[in-house]
Amino acid sequence: MGLSRDLAETREFFTSRAAGWEDRHPDDDVLFNWAVDQLRLSSGDVAIDAGCGSGRALASMRAAVGSQGAVLGVDATPAMLHEAARLGRQAVSACVLGDVGRLPVRDGCAAGILAAGLLPHLPNPTGTLQEFARAAQPGARLGVFHPIGRLALAARHRDRGAHAHDMNIDPHRIGPLLSEGGWSLEFLDDADDHYLALAVRNG
Repeated sequence: MGLSRDLAETREFFTSRAAGWEDRHPDDDVLFNWAVDQLRLSSGDVAIDAGCGSGRALASMRAAVGSQGAVLGVDATPAMLHEAARLGRQAVSACVLGDVGRLPVRDGCAAGILAAGLLPHLPNPTGTLQEFARAAQPGARLGVFHPIGRLALAARHRDRGAHAHDMNIDPHRIGPLLSEGGWSLEFLDDADDHYLALAVRNG
């Protein structure tokens, strides 16, 4: 079966930009580290980076969960995973090609999930958030994160011709959307230079 139109367009968009991705966004490390900190991971936890791209958050996740924990990065674009491998990210995490709407993990295993730069590329965010809830243990945290402000992100998508669903992270939409997916919004940081919706798994 072929790729869906949305997935094919997303893969095309990121494939053409994968090489040198982090070189074009050199100041994002601090924000990614901060976003991972908000997940409050502990030694021995399981952490998932859903839509991991070049794997920028994976080292921070590994530092948080330690050698007794597990870190998994999942992305749908082979070129981004190639970039992650080039940057040595597979030394700290398993990085697999896959659909974030069908995570290759058992039910209730994850203590924290990061979804960085992901929701605007999902045509069915509720279904994906429900899949995250399936993979998460009760009380787990989910970070819907962007290392850029919401309005600037929408402008970037328009300028680059991305097929994006930017309303998925609208301040009036994100809370109900998370609730439909099995999560409760804990706080929303909708800043000029970053975006983080932190949610807790219901149950």
